[in-house]
Amino acid sequence: MSDTSYSTKEKSQFMNVQGGEKKVMKKILSVALSTAMAFSMFASVAFGDAAATPQQKFDALAAKGILNGYPDGQAHLEKDLTRAEFAKIVTKLFDLTEVTNKLSYKDKGYNAKNWAVPYIEAVTAANLMQGKDTVKGIFDYNGKVTVEEVAAVLFRALKLETPATTDNTASAWAKGYAQAVINAGLIAKDTNFKANASRSLVVETAYAVDQLGQKATVASAEAVSPTKVVVTFSDKTTTTVELTTALVAGVETTINFKHLEKDYTAKVTLAAPKVVSVEAPNAKQVVVKFNRSIATDTLAESSKVIEGVVKVTKVGNKEDEVANANVSFNADNTEAVITLPGVKALKGNYTVVVSDAVTTSAGEKVPAFTSLLTVADTVAPTVASVSSTAKATTKDVYVKFSEPVKTTGIIAYVNGKSASVSVQNDTYTEFKLTADTLESGKTYDVSLTNVTDYAGNVANPNPIKTTVTVVSDVAAPVIKSVTAISDKFVEVEFDKNVERASLVGNVRLLNAVGESQGTFRVVTSDNGKKFTLETPLSSFPSTGTFTGSVLFGATVKDTLGNILGTETKKDITFTKDTVAPTVTTATYTTTATNKGLVLKFSKDVVYAGKGDVYLINEKNGESTKLTHSASSVVGSGKAFTLTGVNVPAGSYSVRLPQGLFKDKSFSANESTATVLTVSIGSASNDTTVPALYSFNADNSGIVFKDSQLTVGTATYSDITIEVNLYDAGGLNSTSIRDINSYTLGNKGLPNGSFVTIDTLNASGAKIESATNPTYARAYVHIPSSSVEKTDNYEFVVNGVTDVAGNPIDGSASKKTGKLTSRIAPVFTSAVVSSGSSTELILGFTKDLNEKTTDVDMKRDLKFFINSDTTAVDQNDIYSITKIEYGSDKGKWSVKFKKHAIDNKVTTNEVLDLNSNDVNRIIIKVVKDAKLTDTDNNVIKGETEISAK
Repeated sequence: MSDTSYSTKEKSQFMNVQGGEKKVMKKILSVALSTAMAFSMFASVAFGDAAATPQQKFDALAAKGILNGYPDGQAHLEKDLTRAEFAKIVTKLFDLTEVTNKLSYKDKGYNAKNWAVPYIEAVTAANLMQGKDTVKGIFDYNGKVTVEEVAAVLFRALKLETPATTDNTASAWAKGYAQAVINAGLIAKDTNFKANASRSLVVETAYAVDQLGQKATVASAEAVSPTKVVVTFSDKTTTTVELTTALVAGVETTINFKHLEKDYTAKVTLAAPKVVSVEAPNAKQVVVKFNRSIATDTLAESSKVIEGVVKVTKVGNKEDEVANANVSFNADNTEAVITLPGVKALKGNYTVVVSDAVTTSAGEKVPAFTSLLTVADTVAPTVASVSSTAKATTKDVYVKFSEPVKTTGIIAYVNGKSASVSVQNDTYTEFKLTADTLESGKTYDVSLTNVTDYAGNVANPNPIKTTVTVVSDVAAPVIKSVTAISDKFVEVEFDKNVERASLVGNVRLLNAVGESQGTFRVVTSDNGKKFTLETPLSSFPSTGTFTGSVLFGATVKDTLGNILGTETKKDITFTKDTVAPTVTTATYTTTATNKGLVLKFSKDVVYAGKGDVYLINEKNGESTKLTHSASSVVGSGKAFTLTGVNVPAGSYSVRLPQGLFKDKSFSANESTATVLTVSIGSASNDTTVPALYSFNADNSGIVFKDSQLTVGTATYSDITIEVNLYDAGGLNSTSIRDINSYTLGNKGLPNGSFVTIDTLNASGAKIESATNPTYARAYVHIPSSSVEKTDNYEFVVNGVTDVAGNPIDGSASKKTGKLTSRIAPVFTSAVVSSGSSTELILGFTKDLNEKTTDVDMKRDLKFFINSDTTAVDQNDIYSITKIEYGSDKGKWSVKFKKHAIDNKVTTNEVLDLNSNDVNRIIIKVVKDAKLTDTDNNVIKGETEISAK
């Protein structure tokens, strides 16, 4: 054993508190709340279990009698604090003496009877708070306290040290205070310090301050790499300790480190790298857990499983279920979550093999691992979160599910209106609902029907009903880091998604004396939090280093439109890259698009084309020269495929010449000559995907059949869409009949939809049904009543597979066609016009037929003024006209003669509907009304609306 004390650097994983062992409270004081008074949130009390959420922290304090909620029993953590309320909190927190018989301020109502006076005077006497207007003597006790004001008070009360540098959103006067509390772990770095302080923020800070006097013990210490140890404490918090001296595998070592300004000792042994376990939390995902941090690029490339590194095959089958699957990693890169592609799902027994191609972050090989995995997913998906963010308005609501769910079939409503559904990630767990305009600060109902996981489990209840509050985000984006990733490129990370277009031409490189060297080229193509930028330098300094800064323009903005506001400068140093790229692995791929030899490099490279590539058969010594050119070499970044490899199956040595590739540095370092072994096998027999098939002039293979029925008492039949399909190896009938295999208008098929199948021959004639037919015609039946609006709708076939599991190409299997709405119009509103008190404005759910006349309206609508039984005589209706312009376009304007309520007045004089003579207006649609909409649907009769 070794008792060597290793020097360390610590990175906290949570909002932990640093800054010494200052005792900030002398005793616990319980404070009762009134409607107008603040709740006391800070107290020195030890908790048995660490609370995780603001509500849990509030409850923990409340359970000990430290605080109460509002009179309605709720904490109302979303509300803001006033300066008076905060003064009381500070007084109780730091055990200040309440001051009476003193009035230092001249605010209106600031007198001896004001509950807040003793606390305001106490914080004033302690020099922790002061008035808003010291000239006029105004404290502004009813004004809101801001986060930066909270930071300033904590800075003074805790006697924190002024930091040398600052990086936060506070105003200039408060940047030092804000950075001090950030460094102390009391308030998160990405907080908007200029905003009002919420009760939730104060609860979080109170709980953190309480922990100043507590010292947790070490519960466990685990080395995830030779220089990184994750320590878990007795209060369930964790911290990462970085070692300056690497651990030796198998040797128990004592490490000493500081946490929250307290000294700790722990013993840790660096275990040999291995796969700890393989699990299937659901039918769509496989989780591989390692005991060490791994080099992610040895398992994944462009977020996809590298072919052959992880294989999941059903017992008795050879197909690799995770081929081309998405991979994501946890923060420590000790877990790989593999999500099966397309419509694939797991059920039954599988063999899982993790090859020895995986290495740790320190370059050590992880031994190969094999395990039997049983998958039986019977747990239905649930909604994990629903969120929406906007600067002012938005149409988007984001829903996260507990597991991957099918991308089609979900029917969503937001605020009672149908919303389109689109998947947002490759793990099929986050979806975007696009609805009508939603306003910041408001709460809306959300309904989700037919949420189904890939094992067929349907969410319960169905539909899921929840709500979403649109959170206002007016904070400027924050630049978290700017890192040189070579001598030509930098990686920039923001705290939120930033609009790529706002970076173009708006990020400059400055030299050491502040002179502009030009603008960066934005390499990353999409919006996001991370961007790769290429420097404008045309050559590199002969000194081998370039020191300067990256200057971001004030108009850089997030995807909500919040701008940076001021030019922001970040220091940067580039060091000349003289390291040659090396080939780390060579494998053979049989994928249909890039069949050939896959080369993985130690860094990003481009094809250079120098030299000859040879494959030498290790069995007989025969060599094959591989021709290569810019057109036959496919790939980017660190992975390229030499296509066109055509040699017998077997084991080969591949000889790669120097200069076949070069890196992207200023030196254009050439790849080194390399000899590697590679195993080459034959391609799969069936890689052809199902396709649409046309038996007639309609080349799309999809035929819309929208029944145009007569109006009146006719019953509308279903809309039918015919889909003609073909696969030489046989189509999967179950996938054809699954309504989740189709979308209409970017949404799942409406409720009540179903699919039937005919088996066909090559000529399109119906033959005896087959389980897995070569030719098939699917009839997708859609209730006509589900088409809310007559329009052109895109129909996509995106889930049909063949018997080999190959999914149809949805991008090529679609057609746009017209569907006619069969929903009857409904009379929905009647209001006196705000612009003219003589007009009654009538509204309907759909525009009425353009041939509708005032005679038709008088026939089917009855108007009752000051009477429930006697309708206004048709001769007393001054006019009924359709509104053609403005916000009321499509509605109808009705005017009445005064004669409608008084037979003595002149018949042509128009009635003022707001006059005292008009007490009540009722409009009824008669039972057998014949008004129709633009699609000839007959209006719903016997509806009634009271306009006044």
